[in-house]
Amino acid sequence: MARSPVPVLLLPGLEGSGHLFRRFLAAGSGALDLRSLPYPQDRPLGYAELADHVRAALPRRPGWILLGESFSGPMALRIARERPRGLAGVVLAASFHRRPAPRWLERLRPLGRVFFNAPLPAHAVRLLLGGADAPDDLVQEVQDAVADVPARVMLRRAREALEVDATADLLTCAVPLLVLSGQHDRLLRREIPGEIRSLRRDAEVRLLDAPHLVLQRRPAEAMRLLEGFARRVCGEEREGGDGRGGATAGPAPT
Repeated sequence: MARSPVPVLLLPGLEGSGHLFRRFLAAGSGALDLRSLPYPQDRPLGYAELADHVRAALPRRPGWILLGESFSGPMALRIARERPRGLAGVVLAASFHRRPAPRWLERLRPLGRVFFNAPLPAHAVRLLLGGADAPDDLVQEVQDAVADVPARVMLRRAREALEVDATADLLTCAVPLLVLSGQHDRLLRREIPGEIRSLRRDAEVRLLDAPHLVLQRRPAEAMRLLEGFARRVCGEEREGGDGRGGATAGPAPT
């Protein structure tokens, strides 16, 4: 009897719409039931308020995965710490647990209000997010997605990300963890994957030949890694689990 697709709830990056998952969703083979969850775009909400929004949308069946992209990584860890019923694994995609920004970018923090009130320049998209060789259509997608979000909403999320410390949530996450990071990520500190692995020796850390937008620049490769992770953690969950979070995974090479 064929198994039904594994549910995967995708939590978006800073712009919060989920529109930037388009390339990643198109790379799916049908083995996963992929659903993105947009965040409210009409009011500035931090992690605590957005957590209620996420809890209301969690799958209600055994054996599902929660993926947090960039801004949403700490959110995924926060939810996982609560051990929602049926959670089998967590994926951090181009994300972090604490102190996301490198020092040079942190110094620009006072300019945040000016930055988010102006149109996002194409060169900034390539420098920080998509890479120097990012295709024009991806650059335009990022610009459009950011332009649709009020500056006060983006600024609140950025401040929350810069101040969050989800280390305790990472340490108490009781399900297997997959980390997908870009080797050429200029938005996040380069030490983050290693820090996560030192805190969670059982975590699978995969470094892709990509900038910050890992899921958008390497969608097929990232999807293969996610599907493999789902087979491992949800296969065990469905065969012998009780439908609650708590599975473990052995160490994996980086």
